[in-house]
Amino acid sequence: MQFYLIAATSSKRGMPIPIGADRFVIGSGKKCQLRSKSLARKHCALLRREDRIFVHDEGSGAPTLVNDVVMPSGEEWPLHAGDHVACGKLAFVIQALDKPLPQAQLEEWATRCLDQGKPASVWDEAPEPEAGPRTASQAAQGLINKMAAQRGVLLHRLHIGREGGVIIVRFNDEMLVDDGDIALVRRELHDHLDKPNLRVLLDFQKVQRMSTGAVAMLREFANWLGKYDSTLALCGVGKDIRKILATMHVEHLPIFPDKKPALLEQW
Repeated sequence: MQFYLIAATSSKRGMPIPIGADRFVIGSGKKCQLRSKSLARKHCALLRREDRIFVHDEGSGAPTLVNDVVMPSGEEWPLHAGDHVACGKLAFVIQALDKPLPQAQLEEWATRCLDQGKPASVWDEAPEPEAGPRTASQAAQGLINKMAAQRGVLLHRLHIGREGGVIIVRFNDEMLVDDGDIALVRRELHDHLDKPNLRVLLDFQKVQRMSTGAVAMLREFANWLGKYDSTLALCGVGKDIRKILATMHVEHLPIFPDKKPALLEQW
């Protein structure tokens, strides 16, 4: 698998930059694989390990951002296809290809990756219908909105949709153990669910492992929702996840085997 940095700013926008070394350093130093005078001597490094890639902040004091979240100095976070990385005046999107492409096709692919843009909000996908009688056209649009809400919005770490008046949040990753992943999940939850009187259902069907840090984030998220008079429930929670929830005293949240009974209950 070949990883690429796709330039998202300046005159180089859309340029695919192959990450050809196991340690790919970005900075102003002469030994950096990607250099810019606006950066620290060693700003950050991209680390390849088999079919995974990570970003390491080099502790220069200048911030490294992943999906608009500032990394703690000296930390290492995992990256996934579609993630945004910014340092100084430079910004990139991380992408990967299984097979090499001719240069012309590679540049077209990189441009398409950028043109996909930032995911829309689930609130923009499915606005609430207006009160009063509706025309046939309005009814049809309402059906389209409902279908769009059920399809939901795919974010970097989450998939958020609406069904039966419930916000359903599914996790894209099987493991919630890395501090970087947990920070990005928290950011997406807070950015998209800061509305009053919500019923939020977290679907853990895909999650196989979860750290104590992830459970602490979950507990904090439940308290944060309470400030908006919103409620939280869980579904699809495996046995191992249930055990760690119990040890962290989060088992008091309603837990359902899957989303169907959760949509029928009041919580």
